[in-house]
Parts: sequence; structure tokens; C-alpha cells
Amino acid sequence: MNNETYFKALQKIRHLIVLHPNYAAAMYELTNSFKQQNAIGIPKNILCIGPSGVGKSTLINQLRLRYSNMQDEDTEIVPVLIVKTPSKPTVKNFSEAFLTALGDPLSGKGSAMDKTNRLIKLLKKKRVKMMVVDELQHFVEHGKGNVLREVSDWLKNVIDDAQISTILMGLQRCEEVLFSNEQIRRRFSQTILLKPFSIENPEEISILSSVIRELDTQLGLSNQIKLSEELIIRFYYATNGLIDYLVKLLLGALEIVIKENKRSITMKILEKSFLTNIWRECSPSQNPFNTKFVPKNLDKATMPFHVG
Repeated sequence: MNNETYFKALQKIRHLIVLHPNYAAAMYELTNSFKQQNAIGIPKNILCIGPSGVGKSTLINQLRLRYSNMQDEDTEIVPVLIVKTPSKPTVKNFSEAFLTALGDPLSGKGSAMDKTNRLIKLLKKKRVKMMVVDELQHFVEHGKGNVLREVSDWLKNVIDDAQISTILMGLQRCEEVLFSNEQIRRRFSQTILLKPFSIENPEEISILSSVIRELDTQLGLSNQIKLSEELIIRFYYATNGLIDYLVKLLLGALEIVIKENKRSITMKILEKSFLTNIWRECSPSQNPFNTKFVPKNLDKATMPFHVG
């Protein structure tokens, strides 16, 4: 076994889409929004929220790949426009972010009104069917009072003028953007919540088990992890039910297997991977794969899943 095994597994897992029920339902709603706009020209706006690491970026990448840009004579067609909310949003830099995503070479030129007018024209010229506005929580983190209202009013006007299906995406606290502007709230009555995996009941444990098994299969080891309900629960505490952390944990475990010339991923290897890839400062009683672990969520201050 060598580094080539690790690199192949890394490539496979990075491109792997695990269609667990919550993710599949979210993807269905987003593609349905695009199809409705494309077929009958009626926008379907959606707020898609969830904690970091739950798979929002994977959803965006899948939309990008499914509805990729095309060239039509001298015009680039952009079926899905993906825009990241500026870290400190204002009308001027938000409109610039839209223009940059559309390939406008003069995105930094002109007043806010000039940029907005160019944006509406470009959306029509490039036949955009859906706008995805990511990292919307920056509104809440840095947009206060009049600025928040001004930017949310601007976004509402762009959505109305463009008449394009719009997906607002971000952490759960970005719902405050809707609460702060009743007109935006009315346009985004449908909300998709991407949730972490859970161990609340046997069905949820079974879903988490199937995801771990799928990722384990992609690692390519001849001996798979011996999954028990107890081990699945340990995986949950080690990752907080977040698929990004599952990937980090298992890829880290594979790397240890290769370095130590082992044949399979054991509890001891998972313990080492947790220390290396998720929480280096934890004590044995805080490491979910240590026999001394005390079952509890690792979400307090200084712990890896704390949300400030």
C-alpha cells in the first residue's frame, strides 16, 4: 500500500455525492426551481440554510456542473449564476460581486446605480435562469441597521427586476435577513434546512451508517470498518453529524493506515485520526474513539464544534 492509494481515494471522495435523504430532497427542490424557471419563466425562490460542513457547497458545485456555462456565438450563456456575499456587504460591492461573476471586465467601475443597471442587462443577455447567493450570513455578521436594510432592499429589487429563480444560501442565522425585511421574506416563503446526521432514532442511525459505509467503500481498503451501533454513535460524536468532518476523519484514517502499513481502519487508528484532523488538544475522555470517552456533544467553548 502506498501514497497512490491515498491520492486515488482522495480524488474519489472529493467528487463523491452521497445521496442521503436530506441532501437528495434539497437537490430535488433546487433543480425543480431551475426547471420551473426554464420551462415557464416563473421564478421559484428558496432559502437554503444549514451549519457549516453539512453539504451546502456540494449542492452548489452540483448545480454548477449540472447546468454549466455554454458558448452561443459571441455570448457566454450562464444558466446558474453563483455569487458569494461580500464579507462586508454594501450595495456597491454586492453589485460588483454579481458583475464579476458574470464576467464584466468593468465590474469595479461606475456608481451603484450604474452597476445595478448593467447587472440587469447582463442577466438577460447571458440568459441566467437561477441566481445562487452564497454566504448570506455576512449580512447578519456585518450588515447592521440602515446598511442591512439598504442592501436587502437592493437585493429584493434585483430579484424583482430580473424575474429569475433565486436561492439564498448560508448558515441558519442568515434567516435574520428575512426577519429584517418583510418584502424579502414574502419572496422566500420556502426554506430548506440541511441538517447534520443524527442518532435520535434507529432510522437516523441507519442513515448515518449507510453514509459511513459508502465513504469507507470509496477508500478502497480490502478490509472494511466493522461497524456496530456503538461505533456509529462514536462517529456521530466525533463529527457532530457533519459530512465534511466524516470525510476528514476517514481520509486521515486512511493516511495512517498507509503510513503504518496496516490492513484496515481500527478504533485506535480512528482515535489517532480524530487527534490529527479534528481536535488535537482533546483529552482521552474527550476523544470519541478512546475507551475512556464520555458520550457528549463536543460543542462547548474551545471544543471543535462550538459555534460562537
